[in-house]
Amino acid sequence: MRSISLSLLLFGFVVAGSAIGGAACDSTLDVPAATDTNKVDTVTLYALRGTDLLLPSAYDVVGQTVAHTDRLESFDFAVDIADSGTALLYMAGTLGLAKDPGYLIATTPFDSVTSAPLTGFVYDTVQALAVGTVFVIKSRPNGLNCALAGSLPRYGKFQVIAVDPVKRSISFEALVDANCGYRGLEPGIPTS
Repeated sequence: MRSISLSLLLFGFVVAGSAIGGAACDSTLDVPAATDTNKVDTVTLYALRGTDLLLPSAYDVVGQTVAHTDRLESFDFAVDIADSGTALLYMAGTLGLAKDPGYLIATTPFDSVTSAPLTGFVYDTVQALAVGTVFVIKSRPNGLNCALAGSLPRYGKFQVIAVDPVKRSISFEALVDANCGYRGLEPGIPTS
C-alpha cells in the first residue's frame, strides 16, 4: 500500500476547500437566509485633511458604521475635500490598505439602484463626487455572519446629499445590505 505524504493531503484539502468556498461566493444557496432589514440612513463623514482626528473620515460597509482612519479600525472607503472644494472618494486600496473594496458610479437615481452588480467596480482610483452622485460600494470580504459561506463582501449604495466646505463634511443617504451573500439594495429584507 502506498502512503500519501502530509503535504499532498493538505494540498488536497486546500483545493477542495477553495472549490467549496468559490461555489458559495457564486450562489445564494449556501448562505444563511436574509434576516437583516435593509433601511435608508444618513451618514456624515469628515475630510481626511483639515478636520479634528476625533471626527470620522471613513465608512465600514460590513459594520454599517463610520470609522476613523487614525485607529486600527477596518473601513472600506474614506472621504476628503480638495482645496478646490470638490468632495473626493478614496477606496481603502488608494490609501495603501486592502485593495478589495471597490466603487461603481451609478447612472440611475438612488431609489432605482435595486441590486448591486457583480462586476465593473473600481478599486484604485480616487473619485470626485458632486451633490447628487450615486455610487455602489463592494466591501472587503468578511466572514461576519457568513460561517457557512465563507468570507463574502457586503454591498451598499450611497448618494451625496451635501458637501460643506466650511465644516469639511460630506453627507450621504445610504443603504447597506448586511445580509451574508446578498446584493439587494432596496428597503426591506432582500431576496437576492
